[in-house]
Amino acid sequence: MSNAVSVPTEEPERREPPFSPALVEELLRQLDKTVRAHQLYMHNNPTYLKTVEMLRASFAPIWAETDSLSLSVTDLKFIWFDTPVHEQNERASDSLPWTFYKDGLREVTLTAGFEGPELELLLDIIPRVRKAATHEDDLITLLWEQEFSHLTYRYVDIANDAGVPIDPSAEPGRWPVEPGEVVDDPRLAIEEAQRQAAAAEGEAGEGSPGSGGADEEMKQSRGGIVKMEDFDSTLYFLDAEEVSYLRNEAEREYATDLRRTVLTGLLDVFELQTDKAIRQEVTQNLDALTLHLLAGRQFSNVAFLLREIGTVLERAKDLTPELRDRMASLPDRLSDPAALSQLLQAMDEAETLPPRADLEELFSQLRASALGTVFDWLGSTQNAKLRPLLEGAAERLAVSNTGELVKLISSAEGAVAMEAVKRAGGLKTAAAVPALGKVLSEPYRDLRLAAVSALVEIGTPGAMQALEKALEDVDRDVRVAAIKALGQKAYKPSLSKVTALVKANQIREADRTERLAMFELYGSLCGDGGVPWLDELLNPKSGLFAKKEDPELRACAAIALGRIGTPRAQQALHKAMSERDVVVRNAVNRALKGGAG
Repeated sequence: MSNAVSVPTEEPERREPPFSPALVEELLRQLDKTVRAHQLYMHNNPTYLKTVEMLRASFAPIWAETDSLSLSVTDLKFIWFDTPVHEQNERASDSLPWTFYKDGLREVTLTAGFEGPELELLLDIIPRVRKAATHEDDLITLLWEQEFSHLTYRYVDIANDAGVPIDPSAEPGRWPVEPGEVVDDPRLAIEEAQRQAAAAEGEAGEGSPGSGGADEEMKQSRGGIVKMEDFDSTLYFLDAEEVSYLRNEAEREYATDLRRTVLTGLLDVFELQTDKAIRQEVTQNLDALTLHLLAGRQFSNVAFLLREIGTVLERAKDLTPELRDRMASLPDRLSDPAALSQLLQAMDEAETLPPRADLEELFSQLRASALGTVFDWLGSTQNAKLRPLLEGAAERLAVSNTGELVKLISSAEGAVAMEAVKRAGGLKTAAAVPALGKVLSEPYRDLRLAAVSALVEIGTPGAMQALEKALEDVDRDVRVAAIKALGQKAYKPSLSKVTALVKANQIREADRTERLAMFELYGSLCGDGGVPWLDELLNPKSGLFAKKEDPELRACAAIALGRIGTPRAQQALHKAMSERDVVVRNAVNRALKGGAG
């Protein structure tokens, strides 16, 4: 007859929360949302920053009720005072409870002040853990390395299921540690677990004298130690070539970029599956992946995606216009000024850039709409390594998008307009001449000077005709630049305008450089037809009441005659060789020797 007595069990009394669980639920919901945003957006993205701000605000009502918040962790839930405050349906990689639970965390305690810099550290750690390989650091290690002051936690050693509460701010624990004792440092916990396992293995090895071989086999099996030399004499062992082949294939497999494999798979599905719902889902996934890849600086993969989209759209059958437009617009969305500016700002602020080849491949996929943004950043970037990449992108986009380049000449952004004007000149873009002519009426002096240089570089008759307008510019430097440019090109059709200007009273008020440049231009264009007037200016009639012109003006006339260089011009110069005024006499001598003054 059994003496066992049935003892009724009492369910533990349920603890009542000290305040509404809804506050904790909202905090954890916002934390989950912010972690997802952290993975999708760059850290200076306004959407991400707003999400972090909302998460910090979620702590305020909780700290108004208590100074600390302790959460129990299961594989599917966060529990607070026996009340589930955050639940997931499955053990998924993006599940917040499972992310904590799988690495051994069983309890997390937050105290007031955690919402400061330590919150951002946790937001960095969680995505790293989710995508970490088996050989990389787990959540426990990453938390321990950061030495949190407002976050403590209890974890379970997965090997022996022993609870180890951790205080990151505590000093390393003492050694040795008694079995079952609470350990302050996870390194000591690991060492203690190894010591206990070694002791248990030693005890298991002790037995009868005849059991040594079997015990050794058990130890090898239990330790998981496999030695290749134990198999090299077997019938089916691989030869050297086969081993080398397997090793190379394994290395190739590990070197394969799984992101590109995923992109290729999605594009194949879009091309081969004609179901509209499936294709819509693929486009949504590609949109999300593009943001994720950009945030992860996987620029080569983004460039690969943008390049392959065009090929897929050509081969896909039964594609609706709506889906075609949506898929084709993905490269355009990257070239959108807002998105591209955000990307370039992140690169400009980065201490190191991705490989140059990756960035060149990405920039090669930019559309015409990106040209203005690239021009703008060319003038403002502080990153010396980024500038040559932007130069290359600007050159490629300007060459292949003449219409966009011409349009940007009239941009309201001064830096963009300036860069467009310079590029139009450098590329000798004849189509830009009308736009450059309009720039000569703009109020910005530097822009007008750049337009003069661009028109000279283009050098077509239309460009020279547009350049005549600059001869009457309000700025002296612009006028001189235009005068020298027309003289360099010897543009004969401008003679009538130049003649009017050189004989006008305004030329007497100009400084020496401008006056001399104007007379040189006149001499280059007028030929023998201008000699009588210049001769009269240089050699005025003598007489008691004869009025001589200003010596500087007469010297300019001598230089102009030297430019003409015909016998009639030479004759007029010889008449002035006995001139008493040293300025005029020197100018005559230089003109006779072929000098320009």
